[in-house]
Amino acid sequence: MRTRVFVLALIFVLSCAVGAKTEASERNDFSNTKFKSAETATITVNRVSDIDPAKAFGSKDATVVIEVFSDFQCPMCKELYETALRRLVDSYVTGASPCKVYLVHRDFTWPYHAHARIAASYSRAAAHIGKCQEVEAALFANQQRWESNGDVRSVVAGVLSAAEMKKVDRLVESKVLEPLIERDRQLGLELPVRGTPTLVFHTRDGKTYPVMGIANYDVLKNFLDQLLNQR
Repeated sequence: MRTRVFVLALIFVLSCAVGAKTEASERNDFSNTKFKSAETATITVNRVSDIDPAKAFGSKDATVVIEVFSDFQCPMCKELYETALRRLVDSYVTGASPCKVYLVHRDFTWPYHAHARIAASYSRAAAHIGKCQEVEAALFANQQRWESNGDVRSVVAGVLSAAEMKKVDRLVESKVLEPLIERDRQLGLELPVRGTPTLVFHTRDGKTYPVMGIANYDVLKNFLDQLLNQR
């Protein structure tokens, strides 16, 4: 599939890293791995494969699929989430009838972010009990707090009930969902993702448009409207 890079009229901010490693030694073929747990089953939507449905929102019949490669400890990911992504979800995913966009969260953590992986683990576990949006919002809103002390769990516990937290703890401790997080990272390496956040827009005709860095809501909206009007 050919990748066409759309150059937006904005200054891209190289957020958390430059030069993701893409050596063959780091690439594992997770697409052919058969996991025993049904919790690790993935789906394909509009030619985009290896989607964890617990970390995706909208209708599978939507015109555009957007993958968001993100790191919870990345300040630029926090900014994009709080200033643009939530508005896009309201306008094109949950608030649109019919739904126009299928949004997929991809965990792409950087090794030098000491607590990013555990944040991804708690977020993934919360998603699998139906609390993805609540926990994702809490992790970004309290990023400085858990980044400084490493206490990701208390932030998550602050938005879940005791019973919900017990389920999340069990999933995190079992590590059953870790292959899904690692699979997201491998997909990012193959793209390759060179910085977070990176958004990848997929149209029904198989075209893909990667966009790296922070873009404001109006710019993303205009671009998305162009893609939707190409039908």
